[in-house]
Amino acid sequence: MKKLVITLLACCSLSALAQGPQLSKEQMQQAQQMILAKQMQMQMMASMYDLRYSRFGFDETVTAIRSGAEKRGWKLGDVHDVQAEMRTAGVKDARRMKALGLCPAGANERVTKASGGKAPPLPCRTTVFETADGKINVVRLNLHTLAKGMQGDLSKVLGELAAEEDALYKGILE
Repeated sequence: MKKLVITLLACCSLSALAQGPQLSKEQMQQAQQMILAKQMQMQMMASMYDLRYSRFGFDETVTAIRSGAEKRGWKLGDVHDVQAEMRTAGVKDARRMKALGLCPAGANERVTKASGGKAPPLPCRTTVFETADGKINVVRLNLHTLAKGMQGDLSKVLGELAAEEDALYKGILE
């Protein structure tokens, strides 16, 4: 899916360039570099999130994630009914979507200590949503990718937190 979005962006961008006024060779090279930079940015942003299918239905997925987190002693926050909020905002065909607030116990304290107070807190959110074809998806921050981009203690702590998250989602996600 990520590759499809990137390819479509590139095609649209190139076709837009082809339709416009003739560009010099230098302008064309600059435009191609900008497109490549945008593609790389989109790939990096896409890799920052972990999007996977759930093995369960919508409500069962929400319940399984929250009960699994509770059993592990995680801090549980609110459950935001995003579908209801979208409908209130006028989106009539909004599909089911809930944003769950949950975080491994002490996660942000560990990140703060490991970074010397320089890293921002983790968002501690997971979103469960239904697609047009009825599949249930779960999306969350990809801590494995984030850990790879850090160094020292912070990388280690983020890797440990990623492993804790993996344990929670193991029986839930495909």
